[in-house]
Amino acid sequence: MCMSFVIGLWLEQLFDSSVSVSQMAFTDNKDPRETFLYKLSQKTGLEHFKNVILVSSLQDYIVPYHSTRIEMCQAALKGTKIGTVYSEMLRNILEPILNNKNCNFVRYDVSFDLPKSVNSFIGRTGHCAFISSWQFLENFFHNAGLKYFE
Repeated sequence: MCMSFVIGLWLEQLFDSSVSVSQMAFTDNKDPRETFLYKLSQKTGLEHFKNVILVSSLQDYIVPYHSTRIEMCQAALKGTKIGTVYSEMLRNILEPILNNKNCNFVRYDVSFDLPKSVNSFIGRTGHCAFISSWQFLENFFHNAGLKYFE
């Protein structure tokens, strides 16, 4: 697991003890297959969309890059219990999408010009830049995203 993600999630848990943070950290149940996120991965839904567009950034340390992109990571390939569970979650989510020929599945990577700060170090700035930067949203939709909504 990426060290910057571990630090970012640790700090998030330190300052925010909400249920959603424990769900994102897989600490809401001792059995990983009983966690909220695992159960959510078993639900259908994304395959019913015409377009599934994933936008990720290496500058976001709150949500791991591979998780944002719904793709395999090196840690999951090691065959640990959590790695096996993560692989199952990927299959649960991706198979219905990829099996639907009417669903367009796309991944985009973005990078932000971020100021140096504590928040950018822990990845909070990169995490929030997606929704807090109107300039980014306008540029993304104008240059890449708009074609998916015609």
